[in-house]
Amino acid sequence: MICLFNVNKIESKKRWFVITHLFFLYIHVVVVDCKRFYTAPYLLYRIYNTMRSYFILFFISSLTGFSQDISQESILLKRISELQVQKDSFYHAGMFPTLRTNARNTNIVKHDNNIFFTALVAFSLKQLRNNFTPAQQVICDTIVQRACRAYPYFKHHSGRPSYNFWPTDHPVIFPNNRLLNLFNQSQALPDDIDDTSMVWLSQDAPDSVVAIIRNLMIKHTNAARKKIRNTFKLYKNIPAYSTWFGNKMPIDFDFSALCNALYFLYDRKVSFTKYDSATINLLRLMIVHKQYKTDAAYISPHYGRTSILLYHISRLLNRFSIVALDSLKPQLLQDAYMELSKSDNMMDSVLLSTCIIRLGGSVTKCSYDNIHFVLAEQSRFVFFMASFASMMPNPLKRLFLGNSRLKFYYSCAAYNLTLILENLILQKK
Repeated sequence: MICLFNVNKIESKKRWFVITHLFFLYIHVVVVDCKRFYTAPYLLYRIYNTMRSYFILFFISSLTGFSQDISQESILLKRISELQVQKDSFYHAGMFPTLRTNARNTNIVKHDNNIFFTALVAFSLKQLRNNFTPAQQVICDTIVQRACRAYPYFKHHSGRPSYNFWPTDHPVIFPNNRLLNLFNQSQALPDDIDDTSMVWLSQDAPDSVVAIIRNLMIKHTNAARKKIRNTFKLYKNIPAYSTWFGNKMPIDFDFSALCNALYFLYDRKVSFTKYDSATINLLRLMIVHKQYKTDAAYISPHYGRTSILLYHISRLLNRFSIVALDSLKPQLLQDAYMELSKSDNMMDSVLLSTCIIRLGGSVTKCSYDNIHFVLAEQSRFVFFMASFASMMPNPLKRLFLGNSRLKFYYSCAAYNLTLILENLILQKK
């Protein structure tokens, strides 16, 4: 039994915490950030968003003294709804803002209008819907419906039901990066298995659409047209699914993306093929060899950390019984406990707690405080990353995978709150 974090006596410290945090934020912005190349709009955005977060969350929480109906789930749902873009701008209406930083200098922060985190929030809320009250379900449904209205901007330009990380109406890579935007046309990324799976998991996919996506996945399996050149020798001949839906792209295995793809296929109850079995076998071998611990960034270059790989596999195995993987749950559970015991990051602890519950373990129930909600929203917790090294052949992938200049981190405030909401609900089951 492991507790996530100590919340004792935090209630009495709320006001001083807020005042102190805002004071040091002001000092940080004026004295430090201006010397670290932050753009002026981001400085204003950070101050505004922090103060707005405190005001909204503490105002809502103050109402609990008058009404016992305002639960923490309602507070989180309302705040997630507040963070959703209401009208088209840099982000399309229905999206959730995402921040991107280069790993070399995380002080330079850019807005990134990808659809991935919006789909993650919508998918997660849809999975949690049955645990909400009728009033909460209305908020949940509204958030998901708004998100779905943004999806067409990321659909394949031919109308094919696959989705891209970035908008497809005008090719762009790494928005708000003047240097990389010079290559928008020549280096535009194809649609991928991860975004496509998440987008369709957050909405209803007719059988005809599922069939098209399934054929697209098979078309881009390893060895169908080309062979993977940047994985372990043991996996080079496994005809598992690749991340990218592009003929010019190299074959890429990503542990977490494959978990999402299998989740989509199981959820849609499709008839399984040898390619599904091969993908499951690939995951099994990676788990047996504990590469989610020893080589997390190598087997999952788009997620890159043990806690996040455990989160993905536990989500899959909690929802579906997969014979080849079910027997590995005790190993995964033990490693999740170990990772949680040494975690010093609040959001990592939330993820690992969720993993443990999903794998059949138990953690000490810990009451969340609104301070945690504010910290989660303001945290630049890295759930997803992009690395140029992920597309390089061996030995270059190994050599450059840790190069911070070639790596970008992504964070999303709304998804952080969604992860806490998910954990809060699972703890109550």
